[in-house]
Amino acid sequence: MKIKIGQHAIEYPELSIVSGVTLCTGISGSGKTTLLKALHGLIDNDTCITLIENRSTSLMPQQDIWISYLTLEEQLNLFGGKGVLSLAERLKLNSHFVKYPDELSVGQLQRFSLALTMSNDSDIVLLDEPTSALDDDLATIVFQLIEEYVLGNTDMSIVAVTHDIRMKDHFMNSNSWML
Repeated sequence: MKIKIGQHAIEYPELSIVSGVTLCTGISGSGKTTLLKALHGLIDNDTCITLIENRSTSLMPQQDIWISYLTLEEQLNLFGGKGVLSLAERLKLNSHFVKYPDELSVGQLQRFSLALTMSNDSDIVLLDEPTSALDDDLATIVFQLIEEYVLGNTDMSIVAVTHDIRMKDHFMNSNSWML
């Protein structure tokens, strides 16, 4: 598969989107985030359209996506799917609902972004470094949440780009995950 951006192209080995969890790793600058953007439709690419077919996608980007003048609760209610507040609570964020983005840490915003992304009932969830700013306890909660979502919806696919060795170790030690 080849993704072209202007005059540059990134080639990927054969790729298919399967049910379960797929981890994508590689050195910085190797095109992992570009792949997620193409799968989400942010980069025009016929091959990715074929891979996705008619399935819906949600993308958790690395960068902040928050509106500075709205509280996190207002934003979750505007853009989140059903159960978004419950997901945020599971991610230990209930005491931060009334805060504005600039009042939160990178890790707190990352967890809000994960709750927002996973609440949208998409067939394919694309996660860009979902645990990079989290301590071990919070990362474990994220891994458990991902497992529950996939086990509860056997058609769901999660593609996660990561450098987090904890995430690799967690899913490699579980036989039911595609790496």
